[in-house]
Amino acid sequence: MHSLPETKIYADGFKLALCTVYNEKAEAIQLRTLWEKQPAILIFLRHFACDACRTHALEIWKSREVYEKKGAKLHFIGNGHPQFMQQFKEMHGLQEASFFTDPKLSAFNAAGFKRGFWIDPGEMHSRGEFLWLATRHAMRKTGSGNVWQLGGVLAICPGGKVTYQFTSQMMGEFAPSGDIPKIVEATEAPDSKKAKQS
Repeated sequence: MHSLPETKIYADGFKLALCTVYNEKAEAIQLRTLWEKQPAILIFLRHFACDACRTHALEIWKSREVYEKKGAKLHFIGNGHPQFMQQFKEMHGLQEASFFTDPKLSAFNAAGFKRGFWIDPGEMHSRGEFLWLATRHAMRKTGSGNVWQLGGVLAICPGGKVTYQFTSQMMGEFAPSGDIPKIVEATEAPDSKKAKQS
């Protein structure tokens, strides 16, 4: 794996706060509203036709209580057309999950997430196969999202401080399950931490 150190924060909280995302009705939402009242865990997906993203989203949603037990809320962010986001939710039984899309990739850029097509050999497709599939997908311009964009995970607390970041270096690379305690800890309110220490 070519992962960055788990504790390295690349995201620009100020720029993230200024980003606009869209819900299934194509209504504009200021990204900062997701963490104004409670900590937010943002799961950035590659695009809404990505098999690996589907698996990742389902695994996280199944374990949402583990992520949200400190009062945080999960939000999934892709970059395709809102119609594809709605189809993605319905197809995979994620209707209750909070989903947004960032077709201009402004939040992806503010987070410092990568672009590329590399994958681990032997996972899903060979690199050559994936490059061919990605190029074909991009040429079709289906609206499901930018196939070259990679994702990651952010934890952001009220006030806009980014307390955790995982940046994917290749397709199919997600925050390790061992990072869940770090993500949960990163979203815990400072008052709760002080109370535990006293």
